Amino acid sequence: MTKKIHIAGNPDLFHDAISDRLARAGAILTAERKDAELIVSLDGGISGDISILPAHVGEVSASLCIRIHDLLIPDEINEWGPSDIHQFSSMVRNGETEAEISDFELRHWLHVRDATDALSLLIMADSGSMPSGVLNMSGRRAWGPEEIIDEMTILWDRFTNALNHTHTTESLSTVPSPVRDSNRKRPSRPDLGPLHSSLRQLGSDGWHPLVPMRVALMEVLAHAEK
Repeated sequence: MTKKIHIAGNPDLFHDAISDRLARAGAILTAERKDAELIVSLDGGISGDISILPAHVGEVSASLCIRIHDLLIPDEINEWGPSDIHQFSSMVRNGETEAEISDFELRHWLHVRDATDALSLLIMADSGSMPSGVLNMSGRRAWGPEEIIDEMTILWDRFTNALNHTHTTESLSTVPSPVRDSNRKRPSRPDLGPLHSSLRQLGSDGWHPLVPMRVALMEVLAHAEK
C-alpha cells in the first residue's frame, strides 16, 4: 500500500531515519502538507495526524501519539535520546572507565532501527486499522551504566588490538561475562502493552526489538572514530 505522507519538523538524524524507512516501505513523501493524506509530526509544536515525540515532550493533540523513551541513535548526540551512550563512548576511548558514573540512570535503550521499523508499520497501516491514543516505545530491558561501559571496553580493546596487531590468545578467546546485575533500583519501564497489542493487530509478532546491544555499541564506537 502506498501513502502520501508529509513529515513535519526540522530535519535531524531521526527525521532522516524515519523518512528513509517510510520510503523503503513504499510511502510517497511530500514536501508540502497540502499534498499529503497523512501528516506525521516530529515536533510537539506542529499539529499532525500522528505525533512522534521524545518522552520528555509534553502532551500534544493527535489521533495517535507515540512517545519514544531512551532512543539510541549511534551517529552522535541528538535531541531524541539521552547522551549517556556517547559520553560512555568518550570515556572508554580515553581510558576513563574508572570515572564517577553514579549520576547516570539505568536506561531502556532502544535502537533507532527497531524504532523506525515499528513506526513504519503503524504509519503505513490502513486508516481503519491504525491505533489511536498514546503508545509508549522503549527497549524491553534496563541497562545500567556499568554494564554498558563493560561491554564497550571489551569492544574497544578488541578494536585497538586488531588495529595495532597486539591480540593475544587470551584477548581473542576472552568471552564477556554475562550481563551483571546492578545494585541500582530498577526504573519503572514504560507500559509497552498497548504498543505490543497494536503491532500484533497489524499482523506482526508484536513489540520485539531485534538489534543486539553489542551491535548498537559497536556502531556508537565506529561513528565516534569518524
